[in-house]
Amino acid sequence: MQHALRLSHLHFTYRSWKEEVCDSLFVDLNLDLQEGGKTLLLAPFNKGKTTLAKILCGVCPKYFPGTLQGTIELFERDLSTMEPWDLLGVCSYVSQNPQEQFIATSVEEELAFPLESLGLEREEMARRITRALEHWGLEDLRTSSQQELSGGERKRVLLAVQEVIQARLWILDEAFDDLDQRWRNQLKETIQASDKTILVLASRYLEEFTGLFDQVVLLDQKAIQNPSLDEILPRFSHLCGDDLPNPLEGQVLEMSKKQKLSCMDLEAERKRLSTLQGRSFSLHVPDFHMESGELVTLVGPNGSGKSSFSRLLCGLDDPIGGVIKLDGQPLAGKELSKKVGYLFQNPDLQIFLPTVEEELSWSLKRRKDLKSEEMRARVAECADLFGLTLSDTPSTMSYPQRKALQAAVYFLLERPFYILDELDSSLTYYSALAIIARLRKRGAGLLLITHDRQFAARVAQRSYAIEDGRMASL
Repeated sequence: MQHALRLSHLHFTYRSWKEEVCDSLFVDLNLDLQEGGKTLLLAPFNKGKTTLAKILCGVCPKYFPGTLQGTIELFERDLSTMEPWDLLGVCSYVSQNPQEQFIATSVEEELAFPLESLGLEREEMARRITRALEHWGLEDLRTSSQQELSGGERKRVLLAVQEVIQARLWILDEAFDDLDQRWRNQLKETIQASDKTILVLASRYLEEFTGLFDQVVLLDQKAIQNPSLDEILPRFSHLCGDDLPNPLEGQVLEMSKKQKLSCMDLEAERKRLSTLQGRSFSLHVPDFHMESGELVTLVGPNGSGKSSFSRLLCGLDDPIGGVIKLDGQPLAGKELSKKVGYLFQNPDLQIFLPTVEEELSWSLKRRKDLKSEEMRARVAECADLFGLTLSDTPSTMSYPQRKALQAAVYFLLERPFYILDELDSSLTYYSALAIIARLRKRGAGLLLITHDRQFAARVAQRSYAIEDGRMASL
């Protein structure tokens, strides 16, 4: 059988824009994938799995400067002799951050763009696009702009793009994240039925992975380790910290006063302006409440209205009916946003300054009661608490690190309530639980949106679900 991918003695070191010496990310890394095989590569975040994917796609170090040594062969061709655009029909990639891969103005155009680059006939393009849209439940979203899609819908678009390209090697970086259970099952079935060579990269071992792969490998100590699965899973759990006690269990809260956030008969309506097919979206919330220190989860299918409800609850959008109250007093708009912090699904929508220190200092600079020395001390303490380096540039940090920065910013804002939209995506279980524990320590109530049932089981004290436009308590 032909080798689909062969990595031999791979070494890689990023080039620092600060002219500092960086540690090698990979040292003597070797990996061999047989054509048609299904491989799972496990690694805690920030250990290089996304960098490895970008190397295989030919964009690193070409566009992400660094020093690369070793041999990479794709279907017995030397990668160093191929340009990234030559790889289009050979290797395709789904990023852990869906928004960074969108380039077109609609779902249909997103699927059509690579097919035009491949020079396909119009009839073949139409056939592939229609089949992929149907397979991933995107028919009604054909004309939709990516700005009006949910996180799970964006991920399905990228999977549909990969399907229409029909590359020989698929690289899926945290591809199960953001998907609800229906579409996780669909992705699992797609992988099982595919004759392509598939490499899945993950920072958590999901229940969907059991029995799905021909081989499971571990990225550890800057190289690929390939012991038996019985050895890999406990070792991976230890590397991720998932064998440590749940930081939420027995947590003692520093609560100055107890507050209650509630809403009754909340009504909302949303129209995707770019979507020509499909009806307006409506949401009805008969009753919702959350108290200080509580951990509440919200579940529901992709596009069911979880993020829409979050935008109402933090004052970003106004309902068309009903009322939101804090301790019995109605609140809306700016006043509500001062009480409820909303961590978006994509941290890049809330990070905008050149360094970690400036990002963390931004909100504190607007407070008149803080002296400069105290502000700097708080920023430094917060950075240490969330494992951040003050001089780092957010745009060059990994996606999970940017999520930690996003959480640190809100930690300094000291909101009594927080909404965490898919916080666990791309993070290990322990790192996500640790962030939750930090935000909750001072008595904040937290609403967590997740599609991962294993994660929800570790967190929830109470749960709500949205189905067919209606929220109900579970």
